[in-house]
Amino acid sequence: MNFSKSKNTLLFKINNRNNYLNSSNEIKSNINIKNIIIDLNEFNFDEIFDDLNNLFTESKNNNRSFVIIKSDYRSEYQSLKMNIVPSLKEAIDIIEIEEIERDLGL
Repeated sequence: MNFSKSKNTLLFKINNRNNYLNSSNEIKSNINIKNIIIDLNEFNFDEIFDDLNNLFTESKNNNRSFVIIKSDYRSEYQSLKMNIVPSLKEAIDIIEIEEIERDLGL
């Protein structure tokens, strides 16, 4: 698992289930982090969908941004409530928008 942390953002690159479990624990232990990006380009999204959905819901309930990067973006992702984008640039764009919304109290 590749992992990086900046002031308000955690970025994980997941390539197996153990990496995902470690990242999930890291997310839960860093309660002050406001932005979470999970890169799933090297891992099967469907294998951990339920877990990701729970993490997404928990993050939103705690006023956090949560974005998944999946370059082979499929149209069925549009029906999901999660933020799924094909690139890191778009993930950062989503986070910037959500930070503005938080600052405005929306």
